[in-house]
Amino acid sequence: MLIQMSPEVEAALGPQMALQARGITEGTCIECSQPLDDGPVNVVLGQSTVGTGGSIWFAHDRCAPSRIIPLNAEATAALIQPEDGLDMTMAAGIVDGTPVLVARMVMTPLTDSGTHGAEPRNLFMQAMLESGFHLVTAELDAPPLAQWVAVFQQRGRDLQLIVLNPAGERFYHGTLPKPPAGWIKAALAEHQVLLLGGDIGGRHDDEPDKLGDALAVAASNGQLAGARVACGRPSDFGLA
Repeated sequence: MLIQMSPEVEAALGPQMALQARGITEGTCIECSQPLDDGPVNVVLGQSTVGTGGSIWFAHDRCAPSRIIPLNAEATAALIQPEDGLDMTMAAGIVDGTPVLVARMVMTPLTDSGTHGAEPRNLFMQAMLESGFHLVTAELDAPPLAQWVAVFQQRGRDLQLIVLNPAGERFYHGTLPKPPAGWIKAALAEHQVLLLGGDIGGRHDDEPDKLGDALAVAASNGQLAGARVACGRPSDFGLA
């Protein structure tokens, strides 16, 4: 996938964030809402006019140019706290024998650090750390996080997943596509999963070895947060 960005977008992103934007392998065009394809893809930066918030989007070259879109106060607030919750994908995997859930944002909310010339920070990563998640090291492990739960159940051919924080608020609610063989058995046996999120490359349907590689790269760059959270079927938590 050929990723293109205008000089002003590249300057606003900075070297590190621009490099990450060039590393995407999938996504959705913000103009036509269709999946990105093998054609050229332009980077579009939404930048707040009232604060430091912003987001990276992508568009087919045929749909829109690479540019900076000013975001007013209402758009900035919606970006940081979407009305329907965090817009993310969730993938299941087994890494070093441990069942994992990997959260990736559909968009990349970012902000600057308040210091001139500093690299932008990923708001999703920041929010996870502020919620009690830990910075994950090369060992790809993290301590338990009390009162967070991941509940799954079979619905037809799909596995439905909801992740709740201690206040009962939804962190994720949706489909868990194609869990690898043995994932459900391992999660039920351990009664927990390792929930990971941050600046993670690759695709949500990566093979296990590629998923492990993407997580290792994110961890080595200090861009991965995680925690072990309780996991099971609804009946395991007294739910109908």
